[in-house]
Amino acid sequence: MPIVRRVVLLGSLCMNCFQYLLDRGSVNRMRASDNADGPVIVTGASSGIGHAVCRRLAAVGRPIISVDIEENPREVVVEKHYACDLNSESDVTELFTDLVEDFDLSSVASLINVAGVPGTQPASKVFEVNVLAVRRFSRFVASYLTAGSSIVNVGSISGNGWQQRIDTYRSLLQLNDEEARNWWGDRKTSVETDPYSFSKEAVIVWSMLQAGELQGTGIRCNVVSPGPVETPLLPTFREQIGDERIDWVLSHSGRAAKPDEIAQAIEWLAVGESRWVNGHHLVVDGGYTSGLLSGWIDLEGAPTPKITHVD
Repeated sequence: MPIVRRVVLLGSLCMNCFQYLLDRGSVNRMRASDNADGPVIVTGASSGIGHAVCRRLAAVGRPIISVDIEENPREVVVEKHYACDLNSESDVTELFTDLVEDFDLSSVASLINVAGVPGTQPASKVFEVNVLAVRRFSRFVASYLTAGSSIVNVGSISGNGWQQRIDTYRSLLQLNDEEARNWWGDRKTSVETDPYSFSKEAVIVWSMLQAGELQGTGIRCNVVSPGPVETPLLPTFREQIGDERIDWVLSHSGRAAKPDEIAQAIEWLAVGESRWVNGHHLVVDGGYTSGLLSGWIDLEGAPTPKITHVD
């Protein structure tokens, strides 16, 4: 298919994704599907948590469709790997076209959105990749999914303050992508938190909102928020948040998580026995957040986290 035709086709398709979801919900299509053993799409598949998810899925024979800006996930056999820069709208459009041409997306069991960038990247990129690309990919794939399938997003305990700005996120996430970019451009320095934390708070709220969008379709949406994890990005997060703050968090959780420990929770929500878990924010941080909420961790005297904002 010529490139121009492909882009026009996807543009038309994406414009209709949201209305299609509303129509599906209105007729309550919670019908049986053939996706129980279907493939799983994993973004951010080539390293860290995404790679750990792929390893777990591969170990039980689950077909995997991998997406990453880098090459194929190592030591994992995938149905197909797509190299895609989620910060590039044209790359994402091309990815959508290829997925439709290469697979029957109604057979997909789950979409797992792991891909993201740290706060040491420009604020516009943090917002594009961590928020808009997640929403765009989720709505696109959801327009093909059938009852029994799921979407799992990855947040962060950096997003634990989402309730403080819930009205902001509700309003923001009603905007289309271009309107949202303009909103962010005007307000990114006045949202009372750093771009990375803002993006993860937004993803947490988006996951809950999409669970509502999909109500009646039999498709679930949940979000997993890890604490510090032993991945190649941990040194970058130390740069972003500060060594003292990271070490203080780890002194209460005991250690950083292993990627597979986060992947366990993601796999359970995606394809495990969790079919009545929907719109849930699952914190996976060794108990750190529960300590803050219940008081057995005292924030008084805690090192102040760095505020990293890159224009």
